[in-house]
Amino acid sequence: MLVWMLLVLSLPQFRTFERNLSSECLDDSNKFLEELQSENPQMYALLMYDSIGKEGSNILHGNVDQLGSYSECTSAQTPSGKFNGQYCKLTIQQGMIDYDVAICVPSSCKNEEIMMPEWFDIVKNMLFIDPSPILSFLESNNTYKVKSAYCQNNVLHIDAFVGICMFVVALFIMMTIAGSIFITIKEGKSRSSTNELEGGLSPVHQHYGAVSFNRMNGQQFQVTITKAKPESPGHSAMESTEKNTGAGFFSWILTSFAVQNSIPTVLSTENTTGTYPVINGIRVLSLLWIISGHVCHFVLFDNLDNPVEWLVSVPNNVLYIFSLGGPFYLAVDSFFLISGLLSARTLLNMHSEEGLTFKIVKDYVIRRIQRILPLYLYTMCLFIGMYSLIPWRSFGENAASHLDNCKRSWWTNLLFLNNFIMIDQCCMAWTWYLANDFQFYITTPVFIFLLYRNRFLMIVLAGLLLVACFIVTALISWFFKLPIGLHFDSRLFTHGMYNIQYYTKPYCRYGPFLIGIMLGILLHQRKTSLLTTKTQVLTGWLCSLSTMAAVIALGYALDDSVEYYSVLPVLYQALHRTAWAAAVGWIILACEEGYAGFVRSLLCSKLWIPLANLSYACFLIHPAVIDVYYGLQETLLHYTDINMFYLFIGHTVLAHILGFALCILVENPIQRLRKSFW
Repeated sequence: MLVWMLLVLSLPQFRTFERNLSSECLDDSNKFLEELQSENPQMYALLMYDSIGKEGSNILHGNVDQLGSYSECTSAQTPSGKFNGQYCKLTIQQGMIDYDVAICVPSSCKNEEIMMPEWFDIVKNMLFIDPSPILSFLESNNTYKVKSAYCQNNVLHIDAFVGICMFVVALFIMMTIAGSIFITIKEGKSRSSTNELEGGLSPVHQHYGAVSFNRMNGQQFQVTITKAKPESPGHSAMESTEKNTGAGFFSWILTSFAVQNSIPTVLSTENTTGTYPVINGIRVLSLLWIISGHVCHFVLFDNLDNPVEWLVSVPNNVLYIFSLGGPFYLAVDSFFLISGLLSARTLLNMHSEEGLTFKIVKDYVIRRIQRILPLYLYTMCLFIGMYSLIPWRSFGENAASHLDNCKRSWWTNLLFLNNFIMIDQCCMAWTWYLANDFQFYITTPVFIFLLYRNRFLMIVLAGLLLVACFIVTALISWFFKLPIGLHFDSRLFTHGMYNIQYYTKPYCRYGPFLIGIMLGILLHQRKTSLLTTKTQVLTGWLCSLSTMAAVIALGYALDDSVEYYSVLPVLYQALHRTAWAAAVGWIILACEEGYAGFVRSLLCSKLWIPLANLSYACFLIHPAVIDVYYGLQETLLHYTDINMFYLFIGHTVLAHILGFALCILVENPIQRLRKSFW
């Protein structure tokens, strides 16, 4: 009762809504105000009023959003059940600063109604959205206005697009369950038949070969059984012939989806692909670096209550280089290097005596599409279905925006053009990497063709392309005055420009991939050891480690501010990614040549292989995991080192669990089917 009295005494006098609102919103809003100001206010009205966002502390460190209480607002419901509380956020502009203020309104009111002048006249008297005294002190412009409103109602709206995506997601789950049950039953029958056969009571199971019956002594029979080589579950000798029948084909499909076959493949520590073992360690460590960067950067722009403190303490501190705030984007260039290396190796292995024919190139491209597209498409469907069904909370507008983008631009992802078309409305923004990688991948045949026709021309072409990439990147950086790395850029307005004009563009990122192609050709065609003296080895390691240290150190040392922007940041921007890739390429070469010592033992450990098998799935799903976690928060997070470290551990573990599930459900079964058809 005391709380009620304090709230009621603190309430201003309200006038009722009168015009331009829908009748339902008008009636419910007047009902809410009347019962809030009555002598004995209703509990639901107090809950709605108490859930309104209020100005807090730590504003100087960036705590300007006033998010209120999502749960308190949505738990409020009228005794009659006519309406309940609806959580909405108003985006307020005060001077040069934008911030959000939460309000709680009747669920019958729409976004556009909340933005009406008469509604806002009431709101600004009722709520705590007067100009912030501290912001007024910082800003010369003391005025403020409402820019937009967003209400989070979490009403499911599953249209045909979402329904198709959910069907695809459910289909693979059902296929996996059905395949696992099928194999379990089949194995049970196999064991039963084998036991009965050994007792002379049943016909021969398919794992046994020839059976002959010879009459002896009137009624006695001699049974001769020739035992065949056992097959793995679901891969019996009869499969090759059964595939041509309807029942056999269905059995083959189910067998491919069975977890009994997928789990051992994913968890295997055998390097069955024949690729360079050092790549497994580099791939896993690079992915961990990317996850750590995304954990920190996703929260920076939307979910921190002290972003100013983060920008002051993290970006310029050398202690964060390889952890939460470091230049994690360099790990992407390591992936481009590996991709270029493997693309060259794949095509060289497919090369025939007739040369690089059209059929070889066609098979090379189709194999790549078959490799990456099924899991890509499934993850997109999972992303769309998940974002449609999750009950988002205080940050639901981000999820709604992502979902709308996917409905508009999903086709650009499937065509691997999402780094050029509708890039500001892209679906799964992190998949710009796959678009670049595929575009790079289809350039590899040009170099392999020239390798066998005119090696000198190949080298000249590679050199010209590198120079062209340097020049284009330098010109873009100079024209837009782009920061060296977004991770320590206090000029947050460059975020969109940085991504759209530079970060996602293939002509700015091709250098590392091209280094990988050249390294792949070098390793594939070597007849003897490439490193023959200790001087070569020592010089290579010295140059590699020095280059990596310089790339990181100069990123922190160079002044790329708008006022002092010079040619040095431009040169760094143009060169550092290719330089980093060359340094990592040396490590791969040294490991393959046997001159890496403990580095080779570490990177070539078989323990990396299962994690490397999950790397593609983890790359696709981990940003969604981070997004979901932040989208389910009701309050802003507070940056501390220990909080970020725990978030990194949690997101990494969960991403690998979901990546493992994706490999079991989609990647492994599809690749097994692909190899059979191929």
